[in-house]
Amino acid sequence: MIMIYILGGASRSGKTQLTRRAVKEKGVPYFPLDALFLGLKKGAPELGVNHDNTFRERPLKMWPVVKPVVNFFAEEEDDFVIEGDSLLPSQVHELINEGKSIRACFVGYVEINKEEKLSLVRKHHQGEKDWTKDIPDEQMIEMIDEMIEFSKYLKKECGKYDIAYFDISNDFEKTHQEIFKYLFD
Repeated sequence: MIMIYILGGASRSGKTQLTRRAVKEKGVPYFPLDALFLGLKKGAPELGVNHDNTFRERPLKMWPVVKPVVNFFAEEEDDFVIEGDSLLPSQVHELINEGKSIRACFVGYVEINKEEKLSLVRKHHQGEKDWTKDIPDEQMIEMIDEMIEFSKYLKKECGKYDIAYFDISNDFEKTHQEIFKYLFD
C-alpha cells in the first residue's frame, strides 16, 4: 500500500533534515512545500501567497494547490514524504477523512525561549543556502517569536485532530529519532 508521509511544523524544527534522512535511509523521496510556495509566490502572484502571510494564513492560501498535489502523490506515486510549514493539522485531517493512506506528524518548539532558539539557529545554520544567514538578530527574534506561537497553535490543533505532535525544544536529536521512528518504522 502506498503511504504518504506528511511532516509539517514550524520553520527551523529540522523537517528538511528528517526528510533527507528518509531519502537516504529508506529510499522515500520527498516534496518540499517551500518549492511550491516559491513557485506560487513568483509564478502566480494573484493568489497572494507571499512572505507577508502569517504562518497560519499561508497554508490556507496554498491549500487549493497543495491538496491536489498531495492527492496526486497519493494516487499516482509510490511512498512519498511531503514536508513543510505550509500545512495545518485540519488540512491533514481532511485528507485522512477522505481515505488517503497518510502517516503524519507536526514538529515545533513551545518550551524554548526565543533567545535560546536564536542561538541554535545561528549555531546550526546551513551555510550559504540558509535563508536566515543575512537576517539581523533583532528581526530573527521577531520571526522566532512568531514560530513559537505557531508551534503552540500546531500543538493545540494536533490534539484536536488526534495527529502526533513532537516538540524539539529540549532534546533535538532524541526527538528527531522519535519522529523518524514514528513515521518510518
